[in-house]
Amino acid sequence: MITLPFTPEQRTVYWTVAVYDKHGFAHRSTGLHASAVRQQYDFWHPKPWTDRIELTEHTLVQARTITAFEDLPGEGEATPLPDLPAGAHEVKRCFRFTRAREDGSLTGFGPAVLRTGDDVRRFYNWTVSTQDHAQAVRVDVSALRVLDITLTHLTRDVQLADLPDDFTASLMSQLETEGLCWVPVHKHTGTYLRVRLADGSHITISDGAADGRETDSEHAVGDFGGWLAVRRGANDALTEVYRSRRGLTRAADTVALADAVLNCAREHGGGPTLRDKPRKPHA
Repeated sequence: MITLPFTPEQRTVYWTVAVYDKHGFAHRSTGLHASAVRQQYDFWHPKPWTDRIELTEHTLVQARTITAFEDLPGEGEATPLPDLPAGAHEVKRCFRFTRAREDGSLTGFGPAVLRTGDDVRRFYNWTVSTQDHAQAVRVDVSALRVLDITLTHLTRDVQLADLPDDFTASLMSQLETEGLCWVPVHKHTGTYLRVRLADGSHITISDGAADGRETDSEHAVGDFGGWLAVRRGANDALTEVYRSRRGLTRAADTVALADAVLNCAREHGGGPTLRDKPRKPHA
């Protein structure tokens, strides 16, 4: 049994480097951090036989919702997949069980992957029938819920300049450690980080926001001109969360930004959490 906080969405981002020689043969490295991509590029680019280098950004998005037994695929039916979103390479879908706690949050229970409705019903019936066994994991079966999980693999071709710098990567890691889900927003002017909060508001973090710029302006991550974080709340009201101050090093500036964003997130309930609605136990 695994005990984890469950969020409605989780993202994992990594990069692939493909190096082609003049004969079309490729050397590929995958699962790389942004800084490792730069190292690979610097290593391969000067080679006389290198014809081109292609960089690909991979984003794995895991979306979770609570579903009822009656909404599961029927007996003998395969699990239907959602339509492939734009930019997506692959989409998968499965189920797993969670237990509802008294505070309404959820903890994992049982296998991490149940492929079909039949698998869900089979594991549920086995759990119920073995509760009196000496080696059984005791569980209140009325508190069990089914998670419907969709895993989407998105890809996009990128250039070296599109990679997040080490400070941005550090910021992303700190947000993830605190259970905050950041979403990259790609626009023609660059990429921004959007952090969703439990109360329905969100914080937009942009790079290149030095002193004196308007709080509703957006500057792309990667401009290295400082940080700007703005919370958009009810009625689209904007509140400045952080603006870079002159005289700070990039490292100190990023630390101060992370502190401000995390403090704001705590004031507004943290990140979105998958909550349970009371329901009758499965018959």
